[in-house]
Amino acid sequence: MRVLPFRIPKAEQSAIHLQIDDEPYFYDKLHQHPERQLTVIEKGEGTLIYGDFVGRFAPGDVFLMGSNVPHVFRCDEQFYAKNESGAALSRSIFFDWEGMGTAFTQLPEFRKVNAFLAQAEQGGVATGKLAFEISDLFDAIFKKRGVERFNLFMTVLDRLSRSKLWKPLSALPNRNLKELEGQRLDDIFQFTMTNYQRPIALEELAELTHMNKAAFCRYFKQHTRKTYVEFLNEYRVNRACSLLLQADRTVAAVAYEVGFNNLSHFNRKFKTVMNQTPKAFIAGAKG
Repeated sequence: MRVLPFRIPKAEQSAIHLQIDDEPYFYDKLHQHPERQLTVIEKGEGTLIYGDFVGRFAPGDVFLMGSNVPHVFRCDEQFYAKNESGAALSRSIFFDWEGMGTAFTQLPEFRKVNAFLAQAEQGGVATGKLAFEISDLFDAIFKKRGVERFNLFMTVLDRLSRSKLWKPLSALPNRNLKELEGQRLDDIFQFTMTNYQRPIALEELAELTHMNKAAFCRYFKQHTRKTYVEFLNEYRVNRACSLLLQADRTVAAVAYEVGFNNLSHFNRKFKTVMNQTPKAFIAGAKG
């Protein structure tokens, strides 16, 4: 299975490439590409894995992925069960900033943009008013061509570089994984996403990756900067966030459904990951 690298299809000669993903669920294999990626989520929700970040994505979110940083948007299980065309919808802009030429990108007018893109290798998510503004600019970009499209894209980068409503995703993302490493990590992530509801022994992951237990633990920590148990708990909590908003689910039922064997343990891990209790999360989501 060739997981990495991922080639962006380009149908036209342009400094930026536009892509619409309109599918039952998003492409769910860990992948990386040299182009930076700016994505607006319009439909669909699930878990984003980016470098050492594990968190939710939902309609209205705007994400930036850095160059050659492994990432995957994994939709929640219901999207796979329904398998309905158009259930997941996103619009993305792929661009090679350095490939545009230093005579252009190093102009004084782009000082803030260059600083922003250098920092944005950590990835980032737009929040609040900024996300709405970027989404509106995407509407215009996808309707225009040529110089008008490019100018609007520059407006997006300028707006992002000047805003404080931008949050980094990854503390220090992995970069440019070799194909074997990418395959191993994708195997681990796919196994986790399929089996997170039950107890998972480290020996199972060691066998999956053809390592002994100690070697697996070192490998996973090296490439994600967290232990596998930390990653598993983060994934379980992020899955719980979606379930907690369903009217027929209690906190206790959700805790057991996502793989925690007691409620107090779930509450502690939820607060560690989300910086609030499950009940506070539900209250905040309901306004």
